[in-house]
Amino acid sequence: MKPLWYSIVLVVSLAPTWCTAEQSQEEFFESHVRPLLAQKCYECHRRLAKNGLRVDSGELLLQGGTSGPAIVPGDARKSLLWQVIAGKHEEISMPPDGPLTAEQIATLEKWIDNGALWPKASSTSEAKASSGDITDEERNFWSYQPLRTTSVSSIGDSNENPIDALIAKRHLELNLKPVQSLDARLLIRRMTYDLIGLPASPKEIDDFVKAFSADPIQARTELVERLLASSAYGERWAQHWLDLVRYADTAGDAADYPIPEAYKYRNYVIDAFNQDKPYNEFVREQIAGDLLPSEDEPTEWNRKIATGYLAISRRIGVTPESLAHIRIEDTLDNLGKTFLGLSIGCARCHDHKFDPIPTADYYALYGIFASSVYPHAGSEHKPYRSDFVYRVGAQRSNEQLAPYRKKLEPLLKEERAAFERYRDFQRMPVARPGYNRDVAWAEVLALREEIRQIAETFPELETAYAISEGKPQDANVQLQGEPRDKGPVVPRGFLKILGNHALPENHGASGRLELANWIASPDNPLTARVIVNRVWHHHFGRGIVASTSDFGLRGERPSHPELLDFLASYLIEHNWSLKELHRLILGSQTYRLASSYDSQNAKTDPENIYLWRGNRRRLDAEQLRDTLLAVGGQLDRTSGTRHPFPHALTYYYRQHEPFVADLETNQRTIYQFRQRIRKNVYLDTFDGPDGNLPLGQRRATTTSIQSLFLMNSAFVEELARAIADRMMQQTGSNDERVKWLYENLFGRSPTPDETRVVREGLERIEANVTLEERREGNRLVVARAHVTAKSWTSVIRAMLESNEFLFVD
Repeated sequence: MKPLWYSIVLVVSLAPTWCTAEQSQEEFFESHVRPLLAQKCYECHRRLAKNGLRVDSGELLLQGGTSGPAIVPGDARKSLLWQVIAGKHEEISMPPDGPLTAEQIATLEKWIDNGALWPKASSTSEAKASSGDITDEERNFWSYQPLRTTSVSSIGDSNENPIDALIAKRHLELNLKPVQSLDARLLIRRMTYDLIGLPASPKEIDDFVKAFSADPIQARTELVERLLASSAYGERWAQHWLDLVRYADTAGDAADYPIPEAYKYRNYVIDAFNQDKPYNEFVREQIAGDLLPSEDEPTEWNRKIATGYLAISRRIGVTPESLAHIRIEDTLDNLGKTFLGLSIGCARCHDHKFDPIPTADYYALYGIFASSVYPHAGSEHKPYRSDFVYRVGAQRSNEQLAPYRKKLEPLLKEERAAFERYRDFQRMPVARPGYNRDVAWAEVLALREEIRQIAETFPELETAYAISEGKPQDANVQLQGEPRDKGPVVPRGFLKILGNHALPENHGASGRLELANWIASPDNPLTARVIVNRVWHHHFGRGIVASTSDFGLRGERPSHPELLDFLASYLIEHNWSLKELHRLILGSQTYRLASSYDSQNAKTDPENIYLWRGNRRRLDAEQLRDTLLAVGGQLDRTSGTRHPFPHALTYYYRQHEPFVADLETNQRTIYQFRQRIRKNVYLDTFDGPDGNLPLGQRRATTTSIQSLFLMNSAFVEELARAIADRMMQQTGSNDERVKWLYENLFGRSPTPDETRVVREGLERIEANVTLEERREGNRLVVARAHVTAKSWTSVIRAMLESNEFLFVD
């Protein structure tokens, strides 16, 4: 018999390299390539056309300048543009103000390698704001229509779950016959992983099996209620949300400044799910929590923390504070995809090519966030933080900190001056007696030590990485997305296709509160549809709309439109309660279907779009890591708090010396440190998020790298040993140990054949190793104890690499 890990299928992922599953080439260009060219190249190579080269159109790049064509579509390495920005050209070095980051170079390389697509610009956005005319055909698109309300009483039998009745209608139309339901052991495994992301314990499984045999409905109901009441529920479902909002603990600029307060937003999201905060309120708080009325100070502070959703918008470059348009573009792109399922960001440079979102609508929204103040986490050229929100308020915090800031201010100026001297010395060393590079750097370090000593005497006033109100202002259209090329002013407002709710003339606030209320309104047809579809996606592995963050023309059409609208209406009618939605879905027969194969059904519906069976799914990155820690007795169930960052007034990071940290924890994976400029190797291996792009759907790849990680990583080896130690402490005979492992890793008892095979394999391992160690004479007894633990560790690792452990039926 082959080892269990042979059952792992090694499949190389074929996902395209130029974007995520939810991004088209055009969206990738508009989100990443055009802004980069505008930031780094337009000043010299747009209208000025230095050396005859212009980079503001694909045609002009192909034409090139005095040195020839700038790009060879499909081959970045042969393209002059890539050679120059990558530092591979022998004569030309660009841009003049310093090299691009590795990430920026990779962005242009991917774009060129994938054909260097350059979308045609809209004539309206070239010269003026578009008229915003929307056709009847566009207005009649399915996702912009009001919800079609369907009463429960009109759907099937009164005792039947309405989900089952609506699914059965499609089965009848397509002549599909659902497979049998899961047995009790598999059902509790599926439900437990779905709701809390952790394995059910052997006792929980046995108790459920007994209860299920007596009263299946009561047993299922009690299980769902227990799981929804667990704090682990919020930790599991908050991760789905953090994927969407590209959560990270660093800012994402070239130096990747840390944000010690970011965890407060993360914990706010966890608490919101655990408390079953109404989803419409959850939306309002993240967009305008600082503007909502609050009954007490703790609620007021919690709502300010919620606007961390906006504050964590990604920044780029060494001077992100001067690139507000990039930060706001990231805000709008995420807001559109996360709440509305629309790619609003595509309208930054021209009218949206596919969806009815004119450029004018983009800048109507842009003005709302240009009227808001984002906190500054620090950057290479402006290392000291600003505009963080103080719990005691701006006035009181200024009063309390004024004497400390006064003492610190001259030292900060001296430090910056000393650092500039050091940088100048690096660029152009000057021979001065007794003064050299080391002396210059020593001056900088001495001043930083003085600053640190004073900084640590500052009163510890609580702060949040949150947004606040700024000066109300309407925005100019930025022609082709270039902030220096200003078009007409656009009054602040919302999307015309969804009602064109404009702010009153001379509105005295940013408009975030009105925007939040507009998005969270039950009359908005997209908001409820999008979130119920996301919940459905996480329970079934595929949304009713498969493109969970794109409900526009390029997105998928709903497989069950009536069901989608029923669920959206159900959510609204039940006070936007996501827990009520879970109860409805998990109470359905559709959810309980086994993952069995049926050849006749597969001929009609090979992708199981119409749910004639359950979808077998691999444990995701968080479920896998948390399970290993839990079974090994190593999981720390406390909530995560502030990461151990240095004092905020002692940050001096640069593009070439960015903030980098390895902050491991045995807490649940959601509490791990997340850095933007450096991927977490484990999360990346198992398709986790990286904090740079919104992730509505994770690719479930199965790769050789994953298999090698499970076979060779120190992390898995350490936990396999911990599992072996825990097993040996709780059991006596080898047969008992085999039973313990199967119950804790697979959720079932082993068959007699499985027990025999493991026992025989264990004996062979021990016999081989013992023969070798017998030569050491009196060390034999010690060696056998070691051999036994090592042998069990080998067995455990084989089980961890098996499909039965890695996949949930």
